[in-house]
Order: sequence, then structure tokens, then C-alpha cells
Amino acid sequence: MFELFDPLYQFARPHFINSLYALKLSLWLLVPLLILETLAPARKLHWPTVVFNIVYAPFFMAFAGMALTPITIYIYPHMPLNVFGGNPVAWPWWTAALVALAYLVAFDFCYYWLHRAQHTWGFIWRFHHFHHADVNVSSSTSFRHHWLEESFRYFVVVVPTFFLFANPSPAVPWLGLFMGGYGLFIHWNTRLSLGPLSGVVVGPQYHRLHHSIEPAHINKNFAIFFPFWDRVFGTQCLPDPVNPMQTGIQAVPSPNNLLQLLPVPVLPKPPAR
Repeated sequence: MFELFDPLYQFARPHFINSLYALKLSLWLLVPLLILETLAPARKLHWPTVVFNIVYAPFFMAFAGMALTPITIYIYPHMPLNVFGGNPVAWPWWTAALVALAYLVAFDFCYYWLHRAQHTWGFIWRFHHFHHADVNVSSSTSFRHHWLEESFRYFVVVVPTFFLFANPSPAVPWLGLFMGGYGLFIHWNTRLSLGPLSGVVVGPQYHRLHHSIEPAHINKNFAIFFPFWDRVFGTQCLPDPVNPMQTGIQAVPSPNNLLQLLPVPVLPKPPAR
């Protein structure tokens, strides 16, 4: 009987191994941020949700990888090396650095529009709302995504940027680690302000406002790396670091309800009035 499940086990096993390794790599930043969030939080941590996010993290990455595998196997061989030509492995360091910066700018542009669509189109919001349901945003919120969201990102963000620049990882192996670490950083539950840099790069306060429950903050600050895109497209709202915003979704009474993780998520009913 168990032999029937062996192909599924053989398919899933490497994805779980890779996800646990990725979580292990993230601990170098996640643990210090959690300690600082405990000692000096912007708002008091909601530990049940923090624990839920961390336990869910390897399942999110593994299931996302399994969902993407058949897609990437079909699409990746048909993608060109890159529009500009050249082999990333042969790039000198200064070319790799410039391409990495251009890659992040293009990635953020594509992500901006996907992110905006996630808040505008009801069907996509059905998946994205799980990320926003976190009672109080913290560094662990970076892992809190519906596992099928990566499929949306692949088509709207990854394919266009790979088409332009190819996969920069061979030439810039630290880029993926940087992007993962930056996700932890911008969700950091802290009063820290980046000061003059707030208009140049996205920081914790800037992104916290995106998760705010205040009506004036709804659908603001969609950029992940560069606030420039919000400024250009009229969705920027600068935060007040003195008064950290409350985050979450008021209509979600049970933010960790597993029904939100079904292939077609069930939206929680709002609390009775």
C-alpha cells in the first residue's frame, strides 16, 4: 500500500530538504531580529502567530517548490539566455554588481504591479490576504504567504526579469540570500527609521504602513525595494516612526485558520457585530 505513495515521497523529499536548508540559512538574521523585536518592539509581538509563521515556513517553501516544478520544467528551456546576451558566469565583478542592481530595479517594478493587483483583484487577494492577516507584522511574517502565490510571482516577476537579465545567481550568488534577508528586514517589528534613506530604499516602517489597518493607509506602499515606484505611480505614503501602526485585517477573527491555505482559499467570515 505504501508503495503507491513512494513516487509522491520521492518528489516531495528534496523540496522539504531544500526548504529546511533555506530556513536554516535565514536563521542568521531571523534570530537576531526576533530578539530585538522581543526587547524593543514597535508593537508587542503576538507569539502564537510568530510560532505559526516559523513552523509554516518550510511547508510554504516546499509546497511552493512542488507547485512550481512542472511549470519551470516546461517554461525554462524555452526562455532565452537574456535579451542583452552574454554569459553571467563570465561577467567581471563590476558588471555583475550593475546587473544585480538593474535586476533588483526591474524585479521591484514587476513586483509592484503584481502586488498592486493582489490588492485590487478579488481572486488574487483571496491568496494574498493570508499574508496580511498577521495580527502584528514581524520578521517572521516574511514566510507567511500562500504557497500558490509563488506561481503568480513566477509568471509576472521571475519570467520577465530572467528574460531581461537571465538568472544572475551564477555571477552574483549572494543575490538570492540578500533578497530573502531583505524580506525579513522590511517586516521587522521595530521603531527603527532609515532617516534620509527612507526615500531611497524600503525600510521596516515604510512597509509596516502597507500592512496598517488605518483606512488612509490601505493600498499604499507596494514597492519592496525602492519607494521610487510608489512615488511615480501615486501610491506612496510616508510613515510616522513615532507612532507605529497597528497591522492585520480587522475582518479576520482567526488569522491562522488553515482553511486559508487550501488550493482555493476560504476567506474567513468577518466577526459578528
